[in-house]
Formats: sequence, structure tokens, C-alpha cells
Amino acid sequence: MIKLQNQVAIVVPKKTNDGRKTNKIINKINELFCLNFGGTSILEVSGYWLDDGKVYHDENLKIVSNTEVIDVETIAKAAEIVLIDAEQLAVSVEINGSLYIFDAADDSITEELEEIINTGV
Repeated sequence: MIKLQNQVAIVVPKKTNDGRKTNKIINKINELFCLNFGGTSILEVSGYWLDDGKVYHDENLKIVSNTEVIDVETIAKAAEIVLIDAEQLAVSVEINGSLYIFDAADDSITEELEEIINTGV
């Protein structure tokens, strides 16, 4: 029996804000998670968010991995790929059931994730 006590996930939009498909980005993050966590499950999720009184809707994929050890560098790299390559203002990362939203203004996603893992915040 194998016990994988941690679950990590990242939400990736199916399209950039200007409508371009993100298939290559999705594949890149999926491969990154498979290489570093051993495998993934990909779930389709719809996201709704409010900005300046207007409700926006996004079609996304949630890439999920279960793992013994949480590799902070892998998660940070995936988050940066979403922010930069998919041209997003923010990225949602889930660790053991808690959701963390990072935006482009975050100086060091790696350091923030290390603090989360080390302190359980």
C-alpha cells in the first residue's frame, strides 16, 4: 500500500484573457506535475469572479497531484507559468484543501509557499 498524504492542485485557464487557447501551457504544467509528483488528475472547473461590480466567467482545468512530499519549487514554477505564459493577473493554488491566490505582484511565490508548508498557514 502507498499513502500519499498531500494533495496539490493548480487552476489553469483554457484560454488567455484575449481568447487564445492554452493547450501548450496545460501540457507543460501537466508534464511538470507528472515528473515531480508521479501523476495527475485533470478536472474541468468553471470559475466565476467579481471585479468592479461585474461577474466574469472562466473555463479552467484543475491539475491535481497526490504526493508524499510537497515540492514547493514545482508548485511555484507552475504558478509562474500560469501568471506569465497564460498572461493571468492571479493564479489559484490548492494545498491540502486550502486555497491560495497568488498574483503577479507577489515577489517570491517560492518563499511564500515554503512558509505555508513549514508553518501550516
